[in-house]
Amino acid sequence: MTRRRRKEGLAALAQQIRAWLQGVGRRQKRLPDPLALAASAAAMPSRSASAPLSATVDRQRDTRIAERSRALAIRLFGANQPVENPRDLFGRARELDLLCTSVIDSGMHAVIFGPRGSGKTSLVRVFGDLADQRGATVLYQSCAGGSGFGDLVLPYLDDLDASTFGMTEDDFADAVAALRDLPTPRAFASLLVRASRDDLILILDEFDRLDAETKAQLALLVKLLSDMRARARIVCVGISSDVAELIDVHASVRRHLVPVGLSPLDDGEVESFIDTTSRAIGLTVLSPALSLLRWLVCGSPYHMRLFSLHTCLHAIEHDRRYADEHAVLSGSSRALAIWRGTNARDHALFETLVTRSDFSARAIEEVARLAATKLEFTINDVNEVLRIIDAEEVAAEALVSALTPALARLQDNEMCLVFEDVLAPQFLLAMSAAARLTSQHDTLAPEGTMQ
Repeated sequence: MTRRRRKEGLAALAQQIRAWLQGVGRRQKRLPDPLALAASAAAMPSRSASAPLSATVDRQRDTRIAERSRALAIRLFGANQPVENPRDLFGRARELDLLCTSVIDSGMHAVIFGPRGSGKTSLVRVFGDLADQRGATVLYQSCAGGSGFGDLVLPYLDDLDASTFGMTEDDFADAVAALRDLPTPRAFASLLVRASRDDLILILDEFDRLDAETKAQLALLVKLLSDMRARARIVCVGISSDVAELIDVHASVRRHLVPVGLSPLDDGEVESFIDTTSRAIGLTVLSPALSLLRWLVCGSPYHMRLFSLHTCLHAIEHDRRYADEHAVLSGSSRALAIWRGTNARDHALFETLVTRSDFSARAIEEVARLAATKLEFTINDVNEVLRIIDAEEVAAEALVSALTPALARLQDNEMCLVFEDVLAPQFLLAMSAAARLTSQHDTLAPEGTMQ
């Protein structure tokens, strides 16, 4: 091959290669950039995957929020256990201050009394913690029915040692053995008076369950400790409307004993607690619902916490940030179901009474409120509330009879009436109010009108 032909052949080959490369370039321009394609795909909404994924994430988030709100509501309202933190002892600041001033500062003994659910145990536990912080030795004992004096006082010694009384181990063991053989108020006081290092506070809860003889011995113990100027104090706690019913105190003891009666919380304290606590868990109790709750609980700390808790739980479970009257009625119904498990007899009796037409709802509710605010009352009290609401056509005796056996007469005073279950009146009130209000649709805003 000549040099000229070879040169022409190479030029042709180069031209073919350029043409091929130009074709590849054109094809590359028509292909999308992979990074641009990915960004475009991320920006475009997906009908098949993105929407369900987003909805799932939202549901999981809402479930977590609801679970946290539910746990917080149960902790803050805490209806089933006594409170132990002073800031949770709502509406009892005056009584707590009286206890601290009288028992810790002045060396007096105390009797805490009031109806069940009024916060007696919560008060004494908070007081005990404060006394402990101030250096006192605080021992708590719950009384059992039929307990004698020795059964009550000897368990305290299990939590004390010889150093408490400035004694040797052998001397302390001998003193305890002698006391076990003959547990008298004087023998126990003679040991307690030797406690000179720290103040000693002995708390006796459910004092009302003791018999008259044991109460008399404890009253004598209080007198002896006071006469001996001992650093040991007795704090008795029990259900009663009057301190004299709880303990028959000798005149010489009264100046050493401070009575601390727990009356119902006032309306403002109840509304403040419900409003503040519900807002802490992210809910608002609407004004009509707040008024209904306040009316139902009748100043009882127990019912205030119980009804409010289940009202808020109803709102949380229905994904609402507010609680209306429907939430209150639903919440009180849930509380009633819990109570029915502990007192089926009275629940069935109340259900029959509410569904009968023999008595007006207002008559039933006013008598229930009377019983809720007075531990004991008389037939004259029933007549008076019926007269005030112009329901004199309702025979008080007939209504009292219809409430029997839930409502009984005291054995030692036939004139006095008392509910055997002192928590029952608010549940009767809630049952009657629910039946009345649900039949009056115009008094309640329809559910779902506010979100």
